[in-house]
Amino acid sequence: MKAEIFKGLAASKGIAMGKPFIYMSQAPRLQFNITNGIDADNEIKEYGEAIENSKRELRKIFKLAKEKLDDRNLLIFEAQILFLEDDELHKQVIEGIRNERKPAAIAFTDEIRKVENKLISSNDEYIKERINDVEDIKNRVLKRLIKEKLFSKIDQNSIVIARNLTPGDTILFSDRKLLGFATDLGGTTSHVSIIARSLNVPAVVGLNDISRSIKPTDFVIVDGYRGQVIKNPLQKTIARYREEAKKIEALEQKLTEIEKLPTVTKDGEEIKLSVNLEFNKEIDYVVAHANCEVGLYRTEHMFLELGDFPSQNEQYHQYKMLAERLYPGKVTIRTFDVGGDKLLPESQKETNPFLGWRGIRIFLEKKDILMNQLKAILRASAKGNLKIVLPMITSLDEVIQVKKLLEFAKYGLRRKKIPFDEKIELGIMIEVPSAVFLADAFAKEVDFFSIGTNDLIQYILAVDRDSTIVSNLYQQFHPAVLSAINSVVKSAARNKMQLNVCGEMAGDSLAALLLVGLGVRELSVETTAFLKIKRLIRLLDYSQAKKIAAKTLTMETAGQIREFLERSYGKIIQEI
Repeated sequence: MKAEIFKGLAASKGIAMGKPFIYMSQAPRLQFNITNGIDADNEIKEYGEAIENSKRELRKIFKLAKEKLDDRNLLIFEAQILFLEDDELHKQVIEGIRNERKPAAIAFTDEIRKVENKLISSNDEYIKERINDVEDIKNRVLKRLIKEKLFSKIDQNSIVIARNLTPGDTILFSDRKLLGFATDLGGTTSHVSIIARSLNVPAVVGLNDISRSIKPTDFVIVDGYRGQVIKNPLQKTIARYREEAKKIEALEQKLTEIEKLPTVTKDGEEIKLSVNLEFNKEIDYVVAHANCEVGLYRTEHMFLELGDFPSQNEQYHQYKMLAERLYPGKVTIRTFDVGGDKLLPESQKETNPFLGWRGIRIFLEKKDILMNQLKAILRASAKGNLKIVLPMITSLDEVIQVKKLLEFAKYGLRRKKIPFDEKIELGIMIEVPSAVFLADAFAKEVDFFSIGTNDLIQYILAVDRDSTIVSNLYQQFHPAVLSAINSVVKSAARNKMQLNVCGEMAGDSLAALLLVGLGVRELSVETTAFLKIKRLIRLLDYSQAKKIAAKTLTMETAGQIREFLERSYGKIIQEI
C-alpha cells in the first residue's frame, strides 16, 4: 500500500500510531407526511421530552468531563446545557408548532438555523467555530425527536478519523482509550482542539478530506507536532516515529529533575525563563513547579467567560490575587486583546478582521473600558510586581494616548488616596511590521518590548496561520521573520531595553535555540513547554548559540535554516 501524507493544522501535540476508526456522524433524517395535519399538543409534548433527554445526556457528558478537564473547558458543556434552558428558544419553537402547524423537528430546526446564520455571518473565527457546538445540540434534540439512535462508541485504542467531532464526542471517545484523532474540518481554536490539548491526545485538524481517504484496514500516524497524518507509512518511517516517541517519553522523565535548577547556559549565561498564563489553574503550576515570573498574562478569558467586559472591581480582585500569589515575581498583564481571531466585544462585519478593529484600536475608541482596566491593574499593583503591556501597537500616537490615560488613572487614584505602584512599567507587543521599523522611537516612550511571534509572522508573510489552504506558507524560520526579530533585539540592546519573546517560537526547541543565539535574554513560554526549554538552555553553550544564529542570518530559505537548526540541535542534545 502506497504511503501518503496529509497536511493540516497541529491542534494538539503528540504522536499516535495505529489502526483508524472511521467515524461517520450522520445528520438526522427528517421525513414527514403532514397532509393530514399534526397533533400540536403531542408534538409539544415530544419536543419537551426531547429537550429534557438531551439535557440529561449533556449532564452525563459534563460529569465525565469534570474528571478530565479544568474549569475553563467545562464552560463548553455548561454553555450547551444553558442553551437548552433558553425559554425564548422554546417559546419560538412552540409558537411554530401551534400557530404555524409545523412538526416539532421542523420548528426546532428553523429556530436553530437562525442562530447558525448569525454565527456564519460573523467575521470572527472564534464565533464561527461555535457553530459546531450548536450543530451538536441540534442533532441531539432532532435524533431524540425522530427516535434515532445516538452513536458514541468507538473501538478501543484506535485513532478516530472523522469529518468533524463535537466536544461531547471527544469526551465520550476519551473513555475508550482514544489514541488520537484527525478531522477534515476544525481550527486550532475549536472546542474539540482545546479539549484534545487538555486530554493530551494528539490531534490534527483541517485536513479537508481525510475522512474519505482512510480505510479501516490502513495504518496511520498522527503527528500533532508537524500537523500531518501519514497513511500506510514505510517501515523506516514507523521506526523513526517510534524512536521519536521513546525520546519524548525519556525526556519527560528527565525534565522533572531540573525543576529547581537555575536557567543558565553551560558557559554561565543566565537566560530568564518565564511563563504565559491565562487561567487560574495554571497559577498552581507556577507556584508548585516553575517558581518564575509571568511574561504574559492574557486577560481576554474574563471577557469570554462573562460574555461582556468585567467590571473594574472584578478585574482588581483577579489581578490582586495574581500579584499576591506570585510575589515577588513580576507579572506582565496584557490589556484586552480581542478582534482578529478572537471574539470581538460587539458584532462587527469586516472583510478582513486581522487588518481591522482589534487590540488597542478597539480600546482607544472605547476608552472607558481601557480606563477601567488600567485602574484595576494600578489598584492591584501596590506590591510593585505588576507590569502592563499593550497589544497590536502600530504607531507612536497610540502609545502616547495610552500613557495619557494611564497618567489620568494615576491622578484619580492619588486623589482618592488609593495606593499603587507609581513606577509601574509599561511595554508594548512587537507584532506588526510598523512596530519593528519604529522600535527605536518606541524605546523612548516605553519600558520594555515583548515580541509576539504568532502575529508578527503572519503580518510579515501575509499568511493566516489558521488557514488550511496556505498553512505551509506560515514559516517561523523565514529569513524575513528572523531579520525582523534580529532588528528588534538590536534596537532593545541599543536602548538598554528589557525584551522578551512570548509567542509560540519561544516554546519551540529549535526556535528557542535561535532566539537565545540572537541575543534574546528572556523567553516566556506556555507552562507545558517550561521544563523542555529550561533543559535546552542548560545544555546550550551561549557562545555556540550565537554562532548558530549568526549563520542562519546568512541563509536564504526557511528550509535551509530549519535543516541547519535541526542538525545543530541534534548535536547539542546528544549528551542525553
